This record gives sequence, C-alpha cells and structure tokens, in this order.
Amino acid sequence: MNVLIVNAGRGWGGIESHSVVLASELAGKGHKVTVACSPRGYVRNNMKAAALPVEDLEVLNAGDLVSIAKLAVIIRRENIGVLIANSGKEYWPAAVAAKLLRRKIVFVRHQTDRIRKTTRWLINNHVDRVVAVSWAVKNALLSSGIAEGKIEVIHNGVSLSRFDPSRIDRGAVRGELGIGMQDFVIGTVGKLHQGKGVYELLRAAAGIAGEQPVTLLFVGDGPEKEGIIREARRIGIAGRTVITGIRRDVERMYAAMDMFVLSSTCDEAFGMVIIEAMAMGKPVIGTSVGGIPELISSGENGLLVPPGDAAALSDAIKRYLRDGEFAAGIARSGRRTVEAAFSEETLGERFEKVLASLDQK
Repeated sequence: MNVLIVNAGRGWGGIESHSVVLASELAGKGHKVTVACSPRGYVRNNMKAAALPVEDLEVLNAGDLVSIAKLAVIIRRENIGVLIANSGKEYWPAAVAAKLLRRKIVFVRHQTDRIRKTTRWLINNHVDRVVAVSWAVKNALLSSGIAEGKIEVIHNGVSLSRFDPSRIDRGAVRGELGIGMQDFVIGTVGKLHQGKGVYELLRAAAGIAGEQPVTLLFVGDGPEKEGIIREARRIGIAGRTVITGIRRDVERMYAAMDMFVLSSTCDEAFGMVIIEAMAMGKPVIGTSVGGIPELISSGENGLLVPPGDAAALSDAIKRYLRDGEFAAGIARSGRRTVEAAFSEETLGERFEKVLASLDQK
C-alpha cells in the first residue's frame, strides 16, 4: 500500500518519534511510505537517515489551503492510498485532501485533552479510523463523543536496535557531559516546563542529598530552564545539576543515567521516554497520570508515585538507591516489557492490521 505520513511539527517529542518509527516499520514491511514534514523539523532529519521519500510541508492552521493543495499534489503523484495524520493542526488539511481525492484517512491521537466539536464531527463523519496511543487517550476520545467503533488503541513503540545499551560506551558519554563514573545519575528527558514535574524532581533530589549525593541530568530545553538553574542553586545542588539542551542522540543520554524519572504532573498521553529508558535497561519511576500506568506495573517493571508528591518521589528514589538488586531486577523487567509489548515491530504489525481493515471497506 502507498502510505503518506503527515507530521508538520518542528519540535522534538513523542509525536515526532512515533512518526519516525512508524514510517520505518511500514517501509520495512513492504509498503511504499512517503513522509510529509516540516523542512526544519526533527522528523525530516531522521527520514534522511532512513532514506525514505520526504516532502516539505508547513501547516499554518486547520484551514491552510496551501497545505491542502500541496497534500493533494503529493497524493496524486505518489498514488497514495491512505494518509496518516499525527496532530490537531494537520487533521483538517489531511482529511480535506483525502476526501477530495477519495482516499482513506487515519488520525493518530497523542493527547488526552477533549476534541473540539468541529473535529468531533469531522472524525465521526469523514475519518476512517482514529488510533489512540493509550487507553487513556481512547477514554478521552470517548468522552469527547467519538464513536467507539472509530477508535483503535495502538501503543507507541521504540527501536530496540537504537535503544540498545550494549552498543553505547557509557564512560565516553559521561566524559562528554563532565560526569564522573562514580556519580549516581538520576535523569529525565523532555521539555523543561512545570507540567513535567521538574521542580518536584529537584526537591526530591535535595531530600536525599544527606543520604547520598546524586547528579541530576535534564535532557531537553524549555521555559523553565533558568528556573531550574535558580532553584538548584537555592537548594544547594547547582554543582550537581546538568542540563544538556535538546539532543538528537538521546539514547546516549540514557546510557549515562543510573535511573530514569518522569515526574509529570500533567496528563501524559503515553510517556514515550519511559519505554525508551526501559529499553536502555534503566530502572524507571513515573507518576500515576494519563497513560503512564499502562506502561509501569509498580514494583514489577518500575515504580509509580502520585503526581506532585516530592516526598513520595524521594522515597521511590531511595528504594532504588538502597537496594541495588531490586533496581537491577526492575531494569531487566523493563527491557523485557518493551521487547514484548512496545517494540517498533509490534507497532508496525498492529498498524498493518488497521491498514488491511481499511482495504476491506
């Protein structure tokens, strides 16, 4: 099948990672995949490495007529059979282009916020399928009035070959970051804003400083960068706080960590960084929000704590610190979890079933 994946985002996060992994997997299964994406975004850079056909696409808003025309040209030229659109801004242009040319259209939903009434009408009347990346997302779609028969839950997947700890020199990465091999490193990955629980993580680290000094590794950038620096200075851990900025080699950043924490206070639709860290063999801690509990069975492949509770987060960190055997067992279980349920192969296989069902309509 000829597939067009539409992702015009310029940022770096789970939505962009999803498109990259999905495009590579479907192409590997014999589909002809074209990716329409921003010429200045993360997706384009990775599609170059994957040697897949790429079309430049900027989407200004839901009513962007230029992007609709551009998509129509691509659909005709590449004989596209199905479009896969990945975020709200792209939904309407992709759906209009697909409708005009009588092609199939699939939306992927990566958020737990409610759908607007106009988009609800569009999905229920003119979209063939909506893929929710978690059950939490499906529940949000149902509460927005999306027909249940339209929704398919397919969890995100990661590349097990890319996120393979055996191929990365941990010492070399730590050397680049100025972190000693004896330091205990607690890491997090993502946009630096309050909803990611960055201040809760700082307070939790300060709470265990008397028991064991730790280094905090923040991989990412965002509006709270300066605030994190100020708070780390105020609580006396500025010298043990490292902020890398956005990295394209995020797998190497995981290799430098001893444990991974996603302390979000906002609803995480899925938590891609958790399965990336699991794949890299790191014991993980997450908060019980959104889709995160679908990834972590607390005490088995990770630990769950309430959102916004720095004391509970500190206790979870201490549990790993005090019991290395427990932490190692959790890390092994996490890798097995990803291999069994969240690999790129599983993602590709489940999407293929969706595409096959569209062929039968």
